[in-house]
Amino acid sequence: MYQLGGLVVTLVNGLLGLILWRRLRAAFPRHGALISGLCAAGLLLAALPALLMAAASFSGLRALQRHAPEPLALIAMGAQVGLLLYGVLLGLATLASAAVRALRRLQPPRNARPAADAQPATNAQASAGAQADPAAQAIRAPAEVEARPEAVDERRRRLVVGATWALPAAAVAVSMGGVLASRQRPAIVRLALPVRRELTSLHGVTIAQLSDVHVGSFMDAERLDELRDAMNAIRADIHVVTGDLLDHHVSQLELSARLLRGLRPARGQLFFCMGNHEYIAARSASVGTIVKGLEEAGAQVLVDEAREVRLGGDRLWMGAIDYPSRARPGEPARRPTRDGLDRALGQMRDDGAPRVLLSHHPGTFRAARELPFDLMLSGHTHGGQISLGRIGDYALTPMLPAGLYHNGHYEHRGRRLHVNAGAGGWLPVRINCPPEITLVELVPA
Repeated sequence: MYQLGGLVVTLVNGLLGLILWRRLRAAFPRHGALISGLCAAGLLLAALPALLMAAASFSGLRALQRHAPEPLALIAMGAQVGLLLYGVLLGLATLASAAVRALRRLQPPRNARPAADAQPATNAQASAGAQADPAAQAIRAPAEVEARPEAVDERRRRLVVGATWALPAAAVAVSMGGVLASRQRPAIVRLALPVRRELTSLHGVTIAQLSDVHVGSFMDAERLDELRDAMNAIRADIHVVTGDLLDHHVSQLELSARLLRGLRPARGQLFFCMGNHEYIAARSASVGTIVKGLEEAGAQVLVDEAREVRLGGDRLWMGAIDYPSRARPGEPARRPTRDGLDRALGQMRDDGAPRVLLSHHPGTFRAARELPFDLMLSGHTHGGQISLGRIGDYALTPMLPAGLYHNGHYEHRGRRLHVNAGAGGWLPVRINCPPEITLVELVPA
């Protein structure tokens, strides 16, 4: 599957590279050799990740991450995104141009009738002039037969040349800016959770959420230290990690545990729910090995269960749902999502204390939104990593299929969901979607 995807992307890269080369050669004919060299180097750099994936499946891409210098790997991934973005921009520009031409064809021609009326008079005048001056007719005839060269519209030519280099330049600038944005300090997204006024010990309590770190996928020890410091700097009472801390292999458990041991929640509680990549990493060892390593690092790993969290004279309930997918051969059987919800919520007393659910996959909210809880914290989507904004509940991103619950806060009849945009990513590129730490504050209703 990965090899097929790499082959398809490689073919697309070749087509886009050829289009770009031909357009630049036509726009700048005096610099053909320079343009050819730049296009060849840029295409080789951009196509490197897809070529490695086509040749060696997903392990080829991992080899780029592990063995290539990090700046080279980041630039290569950014160049790949830039080339695909250029294709999108080129497609949009082509569609816009075609729409303009179609609209012009639908409009009636201006001054059609006056031109037709003037034609007989012009012909009559020409006949009269020819009869009056045969010599002038003989002199003028060759000039009229000779084709007149059309004047070059320099303004239009400059516009075409500018568009030729502006589109790839914009794509490169945006993608490389996205690479830099992916390495920035996480944005703190604040969320208020109303609780009953009489629960005074809970007023002002904070919960910090980290999600989708993907240790090992452009996430080294230095970057993990930055995330740890960012989490500790906000001095939250409770820390939660909503899955995909590891990326794909049990070897990443060591760095993951180092991050967890470095977290310092003010009330000492750290909760964890399983993501799909924890199960992917477990294929190189076992689910038990992953869970044991996380718990030894100080995390309370909750799988379809809930815990009581005492805070002064009051309490809140913290529960977590397992990742909703079928277990592979050799893995423990997983409960259906609805059974997991019933089990976790069944361990939370209906005593007025706030009930918080952790669920890596935000799609769980569809099954849970009619059940008695106050807030679900999720991740998984990375916010799409390339965000074009949001209309109502619909997040606009080319990286995710159309649907709800991609990024940010959602509410359904008093049940709340927040989807964290993640701290890591599939690609080291984020556009209008910075890495995120969510800070939930309990406030009196």
